[in-house]
Amino acid sequence: MTLPLLPCLPFPGPRPFRLRRAALATVLLAAGALMPPAAATAQSGQPVQVAQKEITIHQPAVDPHSVLVDPDSRAPRSVVLLETSVHSDGKPIVYPKGTPQILARVTEIPVGAKTGVHSHPIPLVTYILNGVLTIQSTSGETKTYKPGDAFVERTDWHEGINQGIEPVRLLAVYAGEVGAPLSIKPSN
Repeated sequence: MTLPLLPCLPFPGPRPFRLRRAALATVLLAAGALMPPAAATAQSGQPVQVAQKEITIHQPAVDPHSVLVDPDSRAPRSVVLLETSVHSDGKPIVYPKGTPQILARVTEIPVGAKTGVHSHPIPLVTYILNGVLTIQSTSGETKTYKPGDAFVERTDWHEGINQGIEPVRLLAVYAGEVGAPLSIKPSN
């Protein structure tokens, strides 16, 4: 049986979102949870019986502070990416005492590149846009983050490594103070 390709609806978002949506559709189709538009008829024209499989798709929690709206409406919605009072190494977040300054930037880490060992004296929220990033502390603890993951970076000495097959792109939001460094390198 030949199945027609699912259309990729236009979406104003970045290309990786369309790729992830296409990958999800492929997985759902393979799991039997999604039927193509032609509703699976055999070449003879007779309907094909397909066993239904139950799958669970985990979605981020809905922002408890947002107003619940009809999901099909065009009203704004919020999805919580991260809510925490600790860094990814478990240490409490402490805000700087000086004049507040927020900096947001997108950082790209090429395949095979390392950031070098460093630490952050101010809170840094990171959101992975593309690629897979491995954070390794000098104590040996390793954590891997994929697209859609949000976390507050560690406070200890650590290094970011792109061991994947595509560049890592991440959104970094620093909650610092005027004059404070974003990161520091160990002195040798």
